[in-house]
Formats: sequence, C-alpha cells, structure tokens
Amino acid sequence: MFKEIQELRELCEVEIKNLRREILMLRGNIFLRWDAKGYIQKAEAKVEMLHELLVKLETLAEQITPVVTDIKNIVGLQIKEK
Repeated sequence: MFKEIQELRELCEVEIKNLRREILMLRGNIFLRWDAKGYIQKAEAKVEMLHELLVKLETLAEQITPVVTDIKNIVGLQIKEK
C-alpha cells in the first residue's frame, strides 16, 4: 500500500511539473493561441487540485502508518503463538 501511495505521489509530481512547463510555454509566446487562456486556467486549476490532494494523501498516509504497524505486530504475534 505504501508503494502505491509513493507511486501516486510521484505521478502527481510529474504531472504538476508537466503542467507548469506547458503553462510557462504558453505564457512565453508573444502571440497566444485563441484557446491558450482557457487552457492555462484549466491547467492552473488542475495543479491546485493536485496539490490539495497530495496534502490530503500525506495526511492519510500519516494516519494509516501507525494502524498498519499495529496490525502487522498483532498478526505477527498471533502467527508466532500458533
């Protein structure tokens, strides 16, 4: 599960970098395409949403860690007792 969380975090960071790069490229053009402003707004909203979700994911991961550790300890103890 922790591996999946780490993979999600990495994918989100890559997506954020790509979106920021695209935003900078679009803003850097002297002549904006007709749909560039709308795309920039959508990309900025997506970046913001990804940041918020990453914060939530981090909070949940911190809450899950002690629970998973406790479960592993309990399961490990039960296996040794049998």
